[in-house]
Amino acid sequence: MDDDTHRALVAHAERADVSPSKLVNRYVKEGLRMDEHPAIAFISTPHGRRAVLAARPRLQIIDVVGTWKGERQDAAATAKYFGISEDNVRAVIEYYVAYKDELDDEIRRHLDAQQNYKRVLQQRDKHARRRVANG
Repeated sequence: MDDDTHRALVAHAERADVSPSKLVNRYVKEGLRMDEHPAIAFISTPHGRRAVLAARPRLQIIDVVGTWKGERQDAAATAKYFGISEDNVRAVIEYYVAYKDELDDEIRRHLDAQQNYKRVLQQRDKHARRRVANG
C-alpha cells in the first residue's frame, strides 16, 4: 500500500472509530462481493453496513428479498412493487442465494425490530387510553 493511501486509511479509520485492519477487511470483503455481484453496493446506515441495489442505493437488499418472498418468489411482482427491473430483482436474488444464511439472519433481526416497535406503540397507546379514561 502506498503512503498516501495508508495515511488516508488511517485517518478514515480514526474518524470511523475502527482499526485500520478492520476497515481494510471490510473494504476487501465488500469489494469482492461487488465484483462478484455488480448490481450490489454497500452503504452505512444507523444499523451498520447494508447491501443495497447499486441502481437504487436507498433500496436495501433485505427489503427486496422480503418482498420477493412475500410475493411467492415472483420477480415480476417484486419488480413492479419497487419500480425496478426484473433483471435487478434477479441480481438481488443471486446475491441472496450466495449469502442466504447471512441475509436470512439480517431479515430476521429486521422483522424482530419491527415487531418490537409495534409492541412499544401498542403499549404506549394502551397507557394513553387508560390515562384518558381515568381523566
